[in-house]
Amino acid sequence: MTPKKKERKMQISRTESPHQCVCHKRRCLGALSFHSNVKGHLITLGEGGRRATRDESSFRHGLVFSERPLQIREKVRLRIERSSSSWQGSLRVGFANVSPENISVPPLAIPDLTDCELYAAKVLPDSTCYPGSEIEFWIDRVGSLFTRFSDGTTSFQSTTLNIHWPIWAMIDVYGQTTAVVLLGSKKKGLIHTYTSCPAFTHNKQKNHDCGYRNMSKAILESMSMQEHRNHQAKNKGLETFNCEDCVVCCSNASDTLLSCGHKCVCTPCAIRVYDKFGTCPLCRQCICLVQIN
Repeated sequence: MTPKKKERKMQISRTESPHQCVCHKRRCLGALSFHSNVKGHLITLGEGGRRATRDESSFRHGLVFSERPLQIREKVRLRIERSSSSWQGSLRVGFANVSPENISVPPLAIPDLTDCELYAAKVLPDSTCYPGSEIEFWIDRVGSLFTRFSDGTTSFQSTTLNIHWPIWAMIDVYGQTTAVVLLGSKKKGLIHTYTSCPAFTHNKQKNHDCGYRNMSKAILESMSMQEHRNHQAKNKGLETFNCEDCVVCCSNASDTLLSCGHKCVCTPCAIRVYDKFGTCPLCRQCICLVQIN
């Protein structure tokens, strides 16, 4: 088969997928997020289904699966966002030949699922699973499970997976690992490299955009009101002052410092914005909550 025919075959398979590309780029593998309905009962999803957080009350019940099947040699990339010293052991990654919707989610990937030949998972070393570290994992043409870590080291193990059947990614947010974020996926073709949809272009993008439009309107109204007050104060010879109101609710004091450096939201709104959007309402950088006064 010629390279052009192989590329055409890949495009047809993406078109027929129920999880179609929504960014409308030619070389897109489609949207990639965690399955919203099939997950461990201590898992909470955020950032449009790309962030999985496990409650720290237990080291288990943190299983999540990809929303769509993965292609052979499609490399899934994720980042560890948070760890806890309360538990031992770290993240487990792997794949399943069984659709997540047909799985009764057990507490653990290993050994609860891997005892069956239709599942494969790998325990990642604790030394590679620290906050900020990134991990890639994929299945090759002979069914081997590969992992690559932030330092560039790669390892693999043989599996019993059937590469001719659909394959879903499987991640166990286990032990000291308590939160991970899907960064996307990529697959190298003979000519081009294909990638998953960029962040915030999956199915919930419309809701995110509407939320940001409403939030931006509130920010602009708040800024306009502050400029009006400063102008009046200046005309009266009074000292001007900076706005300290939350740019989201415009009623509470902005008492939370975000990791991007902006202190523009109150505590309740900061938690809501962090869980729903994961980005600063002013500059839209990815954020974490740094300080609450």
